[in-house]
Amino acid sequence: MLLSVCAAPAIAQGPPPHLPAGVLADAPEPARVNYLKQHVVVEGPVTGGLTFSFDDDFYSGRLFLLGESHGSAAPQVLDIELLTHLNARLGLTDYLGEVDPVQAHRLNRYLDTGDETLLDRVFDRWNADSQWANTAYEDKLRAIRRLNAGLPAGQRIRIHGIDAIQDWPLVAEELQARGAPLDAAAFASARGTSRARLAADALARAPDAAADAYLLQALERQAVESDRETIIFNNYAALVRSDVLGDRPAYGLWGATHVMQGPLRGRLPFGGRVRASDLPSADGVRSLVVYGLDSAFQFPVPLPTGVARVRFTDGNVDGPVVKLAGSASLREASAPHRLTVFRIDADRSPYREGQQLIALRSSMDPGLLPSADVPTSGYAQYVGVYRGSDWAAPREGAGPTLSP
Repeated sequence: MLLSVCAAPAIAQGPPPHLPAGVLADAPEPARVNYLKQHVVVEGPVTGGLTFSFDDDFYSGRLFLLGESHGSAAPQVLDIELLTHLNARLGLTDYLGEVDPVQAHRLNRYLDTGDETLLDRVFDRWNADSQWANTAYEDKLRAIRRLNAGLPAGQRIRIHGIDAIQDWPLVAEELQARGAPLDAAAFASARGTSRARLAADALARAPDAAADAYLLQALERQAVESDRETIIFNNYAALVRSDVLGDRPAYGLWGATHVMQGPLRGRLPFGGRVRASDLPSADGVRSLVVYGLDSAFQFPVPLPTGVARVRFTDGNVDGPVVKLAGSASLREASAPHRLTVFRIDADRSPYREGQQLIALRSSMDPGLLPSADVPTSGYAQYVGVYRGSDWAAPREGAGPTLSP
């Protein structure tokens, strides 16, 4: 999400500047706190053991999106427990990861075989510069495999990669393994849409090209489109319009901006594009956004000798570097070392007006700028807070750790 993009260079050059005192000033609003306390839908320790009390409207959804600011451990806990809950309650089996189609293919092979080298190869890319290179994410994938082991074949979780290509060397490995006639030198030097075109053309000539029509079409789409939100939406739409996903419900964990349903900085993110589309899931988007208080976050910091990892405690949404409008009410309605999610679009919700819990300022970039005519409830139906989460500790091979 926000800080994952901008914080690492700032931390490498020194502590990020603090926001002005006037921006950080906040006080809980009793009416909002009372509303939040009456509309708790998820609650439990940040380390796991959550309880769910959603209403029927939630379960009627077709696309469940959990948004977070990467780098803290608690959202990974919520992710696996919510996925397990939706699998048991709805029979949901389709996980839309913030991964590309080739990464998803390798992760599914891991789920089938337990071969840890498949995980290592996917994490190779994240070890270089991503907050996904953490043990909490790695452990979550192992937990999905354990979940699948206790389920009948037709009820097991499968991962769908709908993101833009993240790991082009892995794409080259996959094409070569399929016997695709890829010009390795031209592919390595190409960039952007031209690299996607080379990959698509090579895969189209592979002996088993028809075995993964989705990957071929995803590469072809990326060969003409470079905007990430558009790529994500187009890949999801292709799954829905095919028998790969169709009208089955799907769920996934993403950076918070991707899951929001209203415009940010004048552009619709993935969740908003689905909501504005003609897809059968358009009226069934259920967005949950969770924020950190009193928590630590992991940030990758580029150094001349490689990437290092920083355990950063100034990334919480009540300052001093980031400030979420209304964070004081979130704090008052929650408890230390707990993860709590609230429904914010119920009848007479105070969040049907204004942008509290969505408008966010940062000292390092413009922040989240919601549209003035769309209230909080137009961006997400559920907002949560986790308090006292540890960072998502870097996995082995992700680089040394530094003090901020």
